[in-house]
Amino acid sequence: MKKLILTPILFLVIFLAHAQLNVTGQATLSVQPERTTISYAINETKDSYDEALTTMTNRIDVLTKSLTKIGFKKEDIKTSNFNIRQNRKYRQNEPKGFEYVASQTLMIEFDHSTKRLLEVLNKTASDEAAPGVSISFGMSDEQTQKVKTQLMQMAVSDAKAKAETLASATGYTIKGIKEINYGSGSSQPRPYAASQMGMMKSFAESDMSNFEAQDLTVSDQVFISYEIMK
Repeated sequence: MKKLILTPILFLVIFLAHAQLNVTGQATLSVQPERTTISYAINETKDSYDEALTTMTNRIDVLTKSLTKIGFKKEDIKTSNFNIRQNRKYRQNEPKGFEYVASQTLMIEFDHSTKRLLEVLNKTASDEAAPGVSISFGMSDEQTQKVKTQLMQMAVSDAKAKAETLASATGYTIKGIKEINYGSGSSQPRPYAASQMGMMKSFAESDMSNFEAQDLTVSDQVFISYEIMK
């Protein structure tokens, strides 16, 4: 009779210590603006609807002619706001009829240069148009795409460096990437501090010789989950 011999088999199960490390990679750049935007706000308050609209329209026409004389095409001059509203008038806290407020904002955008900016401001500082002015600086489309690519590369490098440092400090090594989450960052065009003016005087009368647009600060970030192991 044959004997059945059972040979014990030893199964060695190795549990590798896997873990996950979540890191935020960040990047910030300062870039010189390539585009300038000027907004002209014109407001008129009159006792009648027609008078408010007519007076405002006349001032808009004066401003538009000034802009076309210095090289802007009519299609380059955009209207970003148009509004006519009725307000109640008060005298000594007593209602005294109504008034009408007409407002319109024109906007132009052009390649940034200090010389061109000062030329535009000086040529559009008509007392007849008397616009309120706001100036802001931004990036061109090509510059935006270039900066965005650079920021993404910098953010990924930052995340990788942080992950390697944290993993090494805790006795782990990076095995690979489990997940990447990306969201667009921010760019904040900086408006010129003295941009809001009621009755514009010629900028030539002011000391604008050192006028320079501030650099734009742009940032981005990426969230990366790394798989790490002992």
